[in-house]
Amino acid sequence: MAERVALVTGASSGIGRAAVVELRRRGLAVLAVARRADRLERLAAETGAAFHVGSLDTAEGCAAAVDAAHRRLGPVSVLVNNAAIGSASDASILDLRREGWRAIMDLNLDAPFELARLCAPDMVEQRWGRVVMVSSTSATQGEPDSAAYCASKAALLGLARSIAIDLAPHGVTCNAVLPGWVRTEMADRSARREADATGRSVEDVWAARAASYPSGRVVSPEEVAATIGFLASELASGVSGEAVTVAGGALS
Repeated sequence: MAERVALVTGASSGIGRAAVVELRRRGLAVLAVARRADRLERLAAETGAAFHVGSLDTAEGCAAAVDAAHRRLGPVSVLVNNAAIGSASDASILDLRREGWRAIMDLNLDAPFELARLCAPDMVEQRWGRVVMVSSTSATQGEPDSAAYCASKAALLGLARSIAIDLAPHGVTCNAVLPGWVRTEMADRSARREADATGRSVEDVWAARAASYPSGRVVSPEEVAATIGFLASELASGVSGEAVTVAGGALS
């Protein structure tokens, strides 16, 4: 994998950061993309990854990220679409407004489409490529007050399966990873909102989330990243168009 170039979005924290660490461990050159320069600088110092500071909620922002990968590392072989926003802009269908819907779709769905579209020619030319969409178990189960988030994550599944079919003749795979609850900053923010709304502590909210799985725990960002690393590897050539759940077992 030493000659492969990976582009990882949402790389400054959580699953994205862990994915950068995992792919670097596997020998790939990685461009880490996020909006937090300070965090990306620390990640680069730790892993040797290159980084690009920018937002991906416009087509121009996506193009700038791919251009940075080309200029600094070369053609993209692996694309990990992880960047997303959640319930801060979301609501029940009774309350959700178009502005909130659009903000979530711009980053959670439109950006993965743009990046896949821009990186696909590199993969086709190389006759090898991996696209990994970071979706969510919310894509198949739904969540309260999360109409836009759940819709965006469900749409990623359809996009991934279509890309898998379109690019299969060229040696390219595309899969989706569906994490359950993972203790990331975004999930912690939702836990604080839930705690405030219900009069519980944040730790009580997380305990209830862990108890919803048969294993009695939530998975770590590193466990999700390990699955991403496998799907990005040579060994995963026969896996495409799949939705891989990474959680503490099926919801009980």
